[in-house]
Amino acid sequence: MIVVVISVAQCPRQVTGADIMSTTGKEQPVLVAVDFSPDSEAALLWACDYARLVGAPLAVLHVVHDPADAPGFYHRGEFDWSRPMSDMATQLFDAFLADMRARHSEIAALADLRRIQVKGLPASRIVEVAEKEEARLIVTGSRGRTGLPHILLGSVAERVVQTSRQPVTVVKAAAQKDAS
Repeated sequence: MIVVVISVAQCPRQVTGADIMSTTGKEQPVLVAVDFSPDSEAALLWACDYARLVGAPLAVLHVVHDPADAPGFYHRGEFDWSRPMSDMATQLFDAFLADMRARHSEIAALADLRRIQVKGLPASRIVEVAEKEEARLIVTGSRGRTGLPHILLGSVAERVVQTSRQPVTVVKAAAQKDAS
């Protein structure tokens, strides 16, 4: 297994030997997992650059999961408790991609990507989808929790790295300056 951890300032420059067809003749996509955080935005932008450089299709994955550390992540409306969580996740996913396209209209890969949404535990579902899609690379963001939150909650990116047979690239967004 190959694992690469990069900062948002790094981007792919040159890739050689880019054979993008699997043994089944299926194009091998770059699979990027997003949770709508700044780190997943950075991961998506990095994946767009990489996919362009190697001539691979781009697949963007969101795993619908209401995590224990942030219940209500999908923000059920005050009068809409009967609305399925997957519908709210779809709405957030669509808004995330529309925002990325609007802010980065020069990136062609954002206009020509395949959107995948599944339910389940994020780490295991990311690995399952990557295997099913025969992904050439998994790209994911990392929030970089440390200390007790990391010990208690672990890291989705870390679990993907530990369990994936495909290469994994973990991307962190640039540190945000405090506005105070």
